Amino acid sequence: MPLIIRINIYICFMTNIRELLAINLKKLRAARGWSQAKLAEKAKTSTQYIGMIETKIKYPSSSMVHRLAKAFDIDPAELFCKDIDPQTTMKNAQKAVIQDFGEEICNIINDLVAEKVKKIDENL
Repeated sequence: MPLIIRINIYICFMTNIRELLAINLKKLRAARGWSQAKLAEKAKTSTQYIGMIETKIKYPSSSMVHRLAKAFDIDPAELFCKDIDPQTTMKNAQKAVIQDFGEEICNIINDLVAEKVKKIDENL
């Protein structure tokens, strides 16, 4: 493949990645009611840098991507998802499953304890 075509594909790919990141940062901030300053504080960076990422002027390093994801309590890959839903990110879904699982385990244990208590009461 000629170099010019590879460069064009790379530029197109990077533009789409930058655009997805910019859109998702804005969506996630809006869902939480955060300003750029609030996100910058949580990600330990400057408000200007957040603005440059959101306007696709700058592209963050991998460590910054991780800090941004940590600020939102999501998986870093989710920052690049098309059609991200801020309310149902992967970590939120995982937390819900764990919570449901924990509640189910508690119910099973309570039922087992109730059965044992009933058997003890019957034997008395």
